[in-house]
Amino acid sequence: MKEFIVRNQLALFFALTIPIGWFWWAQMVLGLWPMEYIIIPSSLGGLSPILVLVILQKLSAQQVDIDGIFKTAKVGKIHLPWLVIAAFVFPILVTIGNLLNFLLGFESSLILLASGPDALGWALIAIIPITFFPGLITSPFFEEPAWRGFALPKLQAKFGREIGSLLVGSYWWLWHQMSNIAFGNYPSILGYLAMLGWSFGIDSMYNLSKRNLLVAMFAHESMFIVFTYLFQTSNYFASILILGLQWTLVLFLRICERKRGKNGDDISSYADRESEDL
Repeated sequence: MKEFIVRNQLALFFALTIPIGWFWWAQMVLGLWPMEYIIIPSSLGGLSPILVLVILQKLSAQQVDIDGIFKTAKVGKIHLPWLVIAAFVFPILVTIGNLLNFLLGFESSLILLASGPDALGWALIAIIPITFFPGLITSPFFEEPAWRGFALPKLQAKFGREIGSLLVGSYWWLWHQMSNIAFGNYPSILGYLAMLGWSFGIDSMYNLSKRNLLVAMFAHESMFIVFTYLFQTSNYFASILILGLQWTLVLFLRICERKRGKNGDDISSYADRESEDL
């Protein structure tokens, strides 16, 4: 049993995570929970990535090592630059996109903040950090040890940088869909490409920070800041522009990864260790 779990840990992770998450989120789609209690199935579904890792760790007699994954979450002076970049780059990108959309005429007025939070004004300077740091122990904590800490290194060691990211990002998008549908957000090509762009960006920042899990968690939480506090355009062409900015950032980060690889500090240096676990 242990040998089977260890040998097939990656396949088992992917096979279990969506069914467990969708089990709870499908109940939301079917209206089985009153709105005042909707946070319960929503949260339980969101726990599925970390829950599957816990199950695999127990069944593999610690060969799937969650403790080891969490030990890669590092703070300190030398890690600060990538933590700052991870926290700010996505909000800055969307803000620039909203500004360009106004200047190019895709939006009739300059709107930077979402309706509702915009009424808070300068108080957002305090509110956003208060939201950001506690938020790290919600979705980023439940997801990033699994997506980036567990799955990404193994997939990139096996299939290479780009295909590994494509597999993680596509699965991440698919995993979210039942929850998105429950809240009235239906799948679209633009939505898929946007989420894939966020995922590729997080992957690159994670790799460039020498696989610091906390960097991935910061970037993940910054997405929440974007979706909660910043204006989300409904204009098709404006959405295309922001999507273009996303992938321009991804291209820049991937070039940085390749340059680092030429200097001998590439994801390939992890390949031998990760391939042993496949």
